[in-house]
Amino acid sequence: MRYSNPKAPVLPNFLLLLLFFACNPEFRDQYQGSVYQSRLNNHTDWGIYRGHSSGIQYSELNQIHTGNVQSLKKVWEYHHGNPVGPGMYANPIIIDDLLYFTTPEVNAVALDATTGEEVWVFRPDQYRNDERPFRGRNRGLTYWEDENGENKRILNFVKDRVYAIDALSGELITSFGENGWIDLRKNLPQDPEEVDFEATTQGMVYRNMLIIGGRTPEGAPSTPGDVRGYNALTGEFKWIFHTIPQPGEFGYDTWEFEEGVSYGGTNPWGGLTVDEERGWVFFATGSPAPDFIYGGMRKGENLFANCVIALDANTGKRIWHYQTLRHDIWDYDLPPAPILATVTADSTARDIVVQLTKQGLTFVLDRETGEPVFPVVDMPVPPSKVPGEEAWPTQPFPLKPPPLNRTSLREADLSNITPETREYVLEIFRQHETGPLYTPASRAGVITMPGHQGGAEWGGAAFDPATNVLYVNINEAPTIHSLVPLDADADTASASALTRGKALYNTSCTACHGIDKKGNPPLYPPLQDLQISDDSIKAVLTYGRGMMPAFGRFSEQQLEDIVVYLRQSAGDQEQDRAADSAGNTSKVPRYANVAPFFVDQDGYPAIAPPWGTLNAVDLDKGEILWKVPLGEYPELVEKGIRNTGAKSFGGPVVTAGNLVFIAGTPDEKIRAFDTFSGQVLWEHQLPAGGYATPSVYQVAGKQYLVITAGGGGKNGTPHGDSVIAFALPD
Repeated sequence: MRYSNPKAPVLPNFLLLLLFFACNPEFRDQYQGSVYQSRLNNHTDWGIYRGHSSGIQYSELNQIHTGNVQSLKKVWEYHHGNPVGPGMYANPIIIDDLLYFTTPEVNAVALDATTGEEVWVFRPDQYRNDERPFRGRNRGLTYWEDENGENKRILNFVKDRVYAIDALSGELITSFGENGWIDLRKNLPQDPEEVDFEATTQGMVYRNMLIIGGRTPEGAPSTPGDVRGYNALTGEFKWIFHTIPQPGEFGYDTWEFEEGVSYGGTNPWGGLTVDEERGWVFFATGSPAPDFIYGGMRKGENLFANCVIALDANTGKRIWHYQTLRHDIWDYDLPPAPILATVTADSTARDIVVQLTKQGLTFVLDRETGEPVFPVVDMPVPPSKVPGEEAWPTQPFPLKPPPLNRTSLREADLSNITPETREYVLEIFRQHETGPLYTPASRAGVITMPGHQGGAEWGGAAFDPATNVLYVNINEAPTIHSLVPLDADADTASASALTRGKALYNTSCTACHGIDKKGNPPLYPPLQDLQISDDSIKAVLTYGRGMMPAFGRFSEQQLEDIVVYLRQSAGDQEQDRAADSAGNTSKVPRYANVAPFFVDQDGYPAIAPPWGTLNAVDLDKGEILWKVPLGEYPELVEKGIRNTGAKSFGGPVVTAGNLVFIAGTPDEKIRAFDTFSGQVLWEHQLPAGGYATPSVYQVAGKQYLVITAGGGGKNGTPHGDSVIAFALPD
């Protein structure tokens, strides 16, 4: 029997709540944070990158379902008007019937979410002194409002700045930071003038804390990839977590630091996720810089590289970490942010963290402790044959789920789509070494499977909490990893411009364009006979273009030196040898790397299809439920070669209508798959490649699907400028 006292005063619920909060301020703050976050995580809006602070890329909407998705039609299309590189990667966010996204120039745009009509455009270049607009890979925007539903703002991440914009008017909020922006070159353990930082993936907000990671150079020198917290209202710096430990910090002894060497990288360029109940922020890091192949100057396990890390979101203090790879010499960054899922089995719920990798391995960790949910075996791996390198002798291999792609390459695995293809790739295969996963690079060249564009990419995966199933797109693409020795004792202080230019090229450019400037077509063009002016070369280096990042850290003298080297004629062997002899100093790697993709004569992966798949993984049992090819190459389809799968860049979303929506393929289509069978139920030809993650939202009872279609990207398709929304007919 419930006891009641008829004489006791009865207070309204809201007064009881206020009284409770007055006596318990810590609960008041927690409640306000949960109210704010539940507003962004509601099932009608798509208020946060990847749809939810947990990064599960899931929508509870089911108006569009397996029975009617065939009727899905385009209802509006917006053109931003400047179809240039590198394309659009933005996952639009939708708040209060407004849709927000970023263009290749990282302009922030607000549209009416039901009509696609432009509401406002914020152009950040007007607040910089640069000679031309910045163009960068950018995955979207962050929305924030205070606990009272006021101070509504859009946070726009433009290279090394964060701008605060009024969400309704598009005007700069000048009270934020320094006249409206945060300078991300500051508050790092490096001179701000030497910092090279780019916020490619937007930050996440926990209550009033804006938490930011980003991209740093992959060559040498670089910038530390530290994670920082700022006040979302004022822009005030609050805390920093050093991803490369400083003296006295945990993990410092996992490095053999060398005097005079610049250490950078180890950065969470794939974004962050937040556990609202625990007040923890999660992220996954890449390898240290230089990140390709040779790590002789950074021996050791190299914490916190290649780690899943949980921090207290209010203080930046480490709670736990799990390292998925020790001493990375393969460019096996952890591309997507950790996925915070809850698996329910036999009426028991368990909070987990899912980390996808370029290797195709899936690490499933307990969210509270960071311990593996499924067994992980520490297995011996091959040693390095290169003097000075000390590959770590063992690496962790999860036993469940099984690898989502091939992890080694045999002759029988080579492509045979045509007899000519088979003959071509077989000849290359027999000229190089092969081995199991984690075979280090060599002077002769090692075919690595998967390569640095294999496995999962930054688009992450979609998790259906109703079925415990994860849906993830996977690339199958090998790379040939080789090392070219440089003179470790050379001194460039009094060297010629040619010598200095080649030294810079070796440490910053060879990973993409090769030691001989031959490039890696079609993605990375040759640089041997450039038909553009010196000023144009400098502009591309400074501001970037297409897939090429900006090298804003180069001084005018360094730009001049690189131009001298790039202009060097191919036949000038004597000067080239002189430059080679000074290709390194004690502050840069002892080896330059060459890492072309292993492809056939037409540029397709040299292994037998499928080259890209969509996978359904049961996270309760750790099993793959189904795997189907994802995407095609139009040129091969014309020849009758179909169902090959293709490299995809962008992520899936799953809905309560039992549908997985995904684009990202070179055939420039967006598709809907049945979650239970993997069958394609609907597809639409986009005007340009959709190298982004779709968003799902509802306005006035109508469900929409939207994607940015900007082309370009790592698949190298033509550029576009479209944002396209789909819905069912009225």
